[in-house]
Amino acid sequence: MVGKANQDKAILGITQCLRRIIKSLQNYSSEVYSHFGITGPQLWVLKTIYQNGSLPLGELSKRMYLHPSTLTAAVDRLEKKGYVFRNRIEKDRRVINVQLTPKGNSLAKRAPKPIQGKMIYGLRKLKKDEVFLIYRSVEKLVEIMEAEKVKVTFLFDKEA
Repeated sequence: MVGKANQDKAILGITQCLRRIIKSLQNYSSEVYSHFGITGPQLWVLKTIYQNGSLPLGELSKRMYLHPSTLTAAVDRLEKKGYVFRNRIEKDRRVINVQLTPKGNSLAKRAPKPIQGKMIYGLRKLKKDEVFLIYRSVEKLVEIMEAEKVKVTFLFDKEA
């Protein structure tokens, strides 16, 4: 009986932790959108470029731990809003760098840090085996939810 009670308590704790994470992402994205007119994920793109300078799309996706196709849609929207532009490299015309415009640079300077970065920076500070333990646990939750084939996009991107 004690084992079952402990398991139920752990299940409750897991679901509450996941709700807290989701709610904090929702709240943050809504706040960013209401103050700056861009989504939290779009802010993350701007801040990553601001911190690293002009980057090829592939390198930007690596730094953000995103698939390039996920990132392309956000860059498209930021380009339409006048915050970034694409620039082909003279030495290799196949490579396209993403750069901030003066408008994008100004916004990146005054906007808060992206919440997605907080998670990545925190995970980077953990020991390798701690990261893999979390990964295996989250991966198991994906299996439980039968979500292996769910298309991955930016979280809470209102414009997706």
